[in-house]
Amino acid sequence: MNRPPSEHQKLLQHIDQLLAEAPDEASRLELQRLRDRVTAPEMVEMARELESSRPRQDGNLALEFHDPLLPTALTATGCVIATTVCLFAIVQGFQSPLAWVMGTQVNLWVVAAFAGACSVMFSALSFMRPFSIRFDTEGMISRTSGARWRRLHTGAMRWKNIRALTERADGVLQVTSASGESFEIPLRVANYPILHQHLENMVRLYGDNPPS
Repeated sequence: MNRPPSEHQKLLQHIDQLLAEAPDEASRLELQRLRDRVTAPEMVEMARELESSRPRQDGNLALEFHDPLLPTALTATGCVIATTVCLFAIVQGFQSPLAWVMGTQVNLWVVAAFAGACSVMFSALSFMRPFSIRFDTEGMISRTSGARWRRLHTGAMRWKNIRALTERADGVLQVTSASGESFEIPLRVANYPILHQHLENMVRLYGDNPPS
């Protein structure tokens, strides 16, 4: 039984079709460079990992990027330290509920409760995302929550409508559509290089002025 083509294979088929219809040699060279990037070993491996990941309810391959409220390293470190202190205080509390810390007597059960609350707080902060954007095979959709990125223009755009990218001095990537509408993405999103490369590929396919 033949397996249906993956999203990566569909993209290659689309590029091959554009190559066959290219009006001049310059366009063919640009599309061939794009095909070489898409077939690079790291891109093939990423596509394979995504295809073999957990089943998707909508059957559509998707990538998600976000800007965390606090740096991931900070929330992860805080959560680990707070959890370690909580567990240590619980273990020691069963032996003696009181302990001396820097010359001050403390109740280990109070310490355990406080450290446990801090662990939960850091875990919750790690899931707070002022900005998030989702890519699938049809296009992208972005949204903001909170005040940090409220000024950004967000929404949905189909890949066939993408035209140009511009990295602005204020730390924002501006994506321009065929209708002249702008969508904005903060440069500080996690895995920004991957996001930018994907958008560059879409501009090479559909844009008026493909990036060099």
